Amino acid sequence: MPYIIPHTFKAGEKAIAEQVNDNFNYIKESMDQISSTLGAQINSSQESLSEQIESIESQSQDLLDLISDRDKILKLGTIVTPDPTQDGQIPTADISLTADKVHSAAIVANSQIILPTISDNTKFVNILFEFTIAEDKTLTLPLNIKWQNGEIPSLTADGVTINRLFFDTTTGGTNWCGIYSSFSVVEG
Repeated sequence: MPYIIPHTFKAGEKAIAEQVNDNFNYIKESMDQISSTLGAQINSSQESLSEQIESIESQSQDLLDLISDRDKILKLGTIVTPDPTQDGQIPTADISLTADKVHSAAIVANSQIILPTISDNTKFVNILFEFTIAEDKTLTLPLNIKWQNGEIPSLTADGVTINRLFFDTTTGGTNWCGIYSSFSVVEG
């Protein structure tokens, strides 16, 4: 509905008033159009943002469920348990880790870690190795690892403590960085 300026006009004022009225109506229609367009864009953005937030919340919950349930993490891993018997002897077992994986093991023999050979076009790799070591057994660590705090870690060999080693490389496997942590699964 057009806006009409309520006024009694003299002869020349009517044309000016009509022009002002036309300009006002044009501006009002333009503002209504802009408001409608912005409203639609805002609604679309809000819907898209809501979907993204739901997706992030779902992924976060999945991650929290995974972190809080150690068995799920181990199921993701590649089991690399060495064979404890060979001709009645307990052999030295190579534990070959593969790149960009979570590995788990129950080490029941004197063993050594073998880090993967990386293809020429791969530069960055990370590996998580979570394991227990039976009492009186050892795990030999590779020499080309620069350890956190500059100290080779002292692994816990009691058959129940979970040892964790995290390895990463940005040099295609020429040099590795290593981080160690452990926690006991026995309450006490």
